[in-house]
Amino acid sequence: MSTIENERVTIRRMTRTDIEAVINLDREIGGGKSQITYKDMVSLDPGGPIDFSFVAEIGNKVVGFVLARLMYMGMPFSEFCVINAIDIAEGHRGQGVGRRLVDEILDKCHDEGIDTVRAIFPEKNEKLRKAVENLGFRRSPVVNYDMTSDV
Repeated sequence: MSTIENERVTIRRMTRTDIEAVINLDREIGGGKSQITYKDMVSLDPGGPIDFSFVAEIGNKVVGFVLARLMYMGMPFSEFCVINAIDIAEGHRGQGVGRRLVDEILDKCHDEGIDTVRAIFPEKNEKLRKAVENLGFRRSPVVNYDMTSDV
């Protein structure tokens, strides 16, 4: 994609009306299977007060998205933004769309006085790790442990 075409990409806050387009794009990227469900999207509450999700559009077509929200943890509570998912349509990867989506999150966090943005993804996903590091993220000193039940 040329620079002129890249300028046509519009980044804006995600709204509830984007849910279907985001799920469809995720399904397209996943070869017919979506990792994101309608239930996931509704619980994210796109456009809500703690939602920091954005979409990238060309015309009226969503070509990328980032799902992010504010989180609070620890004692005393610390506030940070967590990126749960980011993806760009095949024909628009490597053109700076992901960078622009992350920059929007960083700008919103700056405006809200939030100094930490965390990207969470499976440790063994080497491709995603490299992409996240290329966006400027570094390994966190926070260690995460999980316990699951047999429910």
